[in-house]
Amino acid sequence: MKPGDFARKAVGGAYLSRTNTLFDKALNQNGKVNSFVTKDGIVKVGGFEIIQSVPAGGKNKKKLVRKYYDFADMKGDRRMIETAKAHFNSMCLAGFRGKNNIEFTCNHDSNPNWDAYLDLSDFEKTAEFDGQGSNSGSKNLGLQYEEDLFDAFMQRQNGEPITKYKDHVDLIVKKIENEYKSPIIDVKHDGTKDTGRPLKRDGHGPYISNGGAFNLDIGSKVSDITLTLKNRKKIYLSVKFGDTLSFFNVGVKKEIFPEDDMKKHSLKDFGREYLDMFDINHQDFLDIFENYGKTSGPSVADHLRTITLSGAKKEALVRLIKSGVGHGYWMTHYDGGQLHFYEVDESYMNRAAHLTGNKVDLQYGGAGGKAKRINMNFETTEYEFSFNIRNTQGGIYPSRTNGDYSKK
Repeated sequence: MKPGDFARKAVGGAYLSRTNTLFDKALNQNGKVNSFVTKDGIVKVGGFEIIQSVPAGGKNKKKLVRKYYDFADMKGDRRMIETAKAHFNSMCLAGFRGKNNIEFTCNHDSNPNWDAYLDLSDFEKTAEFDGQGSNSGSKNLGLQYEEDLFDAFMQRQNGEPITKYKDHVDLIVKKIENEYKSPIIDVKHDGTKDTGRPLKRDGHGPYISNGGAFNLDIGSKVSDITLTLKNRKKIYLSVKFGDTLSFFNVGVKKEIFPEDDMKKHSLKDFGREYLDMFDINHQDFLDIFENYGKTSGPSVADHLRTITLSGAKKEALVRLIKSGVGHGYWMTHYDGGQLHFYEVDESYMNRAAHLTGNKVDLQYGGAGGKAKRINMNFETTEYEFSFNIRNTQGGIYPSRTNGDYSKK
């Protein structure tokens, strides 16, 4: 959608009550449901940030002003809702020229802890907004691709014409059967099984567990589709869709950052160890959440920092990455335009965990310094990683830590 879908000068402001529809959906009120069709799949909207370029005093000088509206904070507060609507409509009326924009904070329908940051143009104009919508259905695009790929394999196994992703199946089959000199005789869909991999710790530091233990051979654990060859060897496919992928996503409220402890300015050993791995200042980390919403500027001073890891801290982070990437499977990554299919063996895992420059960019309070989160961004030989610790459940103190990555 575009700004003119919500506000137009010809009608003096709001157009066709679409802003009301958007707010009703996001607030789950008036018979509407917080579920939006976007270019990134089905999402739930948590809030939006208005970014506006305004005069800064001198001739032709401009500064960016940001204002974030959280729907969880608005619920039941009519004045706040009307203020947010007015600001939203005025921005749409002005148009998105230069650096002006509205960015939505969303969570994917299939995983409420999978963040997405979307522009208005990423949203489909569905029937609720007097549009035709898309033909993508109601499923997350990643899940849809996984199911379509499995269906394509089954059509091949049954001797039927492959109706979708034939080129993907052909590429995978050719590469696997040539590599192992044995034909595929069975296909199993594993994507619906429980693949929880919680964050654990041992004497060497935090790690992403495999069956509750430190085990880097994770093929059967992360498999979405398992191929069985005639020689009985099993090939595990980890199926991914999109540009940014999830490395891990785990809860932290119980064992790592309990809210009651943080309110007392205290951290558990697990929490301190996790922070130390990124050289995060303990007090500044606590202040992010303690000061949330209480300051006009960033919650902590010098909120953007770059640190260089060495020694035990570097070794701990490399070990954590290895435990997440693991080995023993084939990455089957469709970015929407091209299929990237390659084996993740021990050699690849080591490259994926090799830090580039040993530097980590820390964002206390997020990029703008005012959010209830900290971001930890860094690169390895194979990936660009973005870790964070944040609240995703409408509160203030951390509820999740997750790591996203994109292939270089």
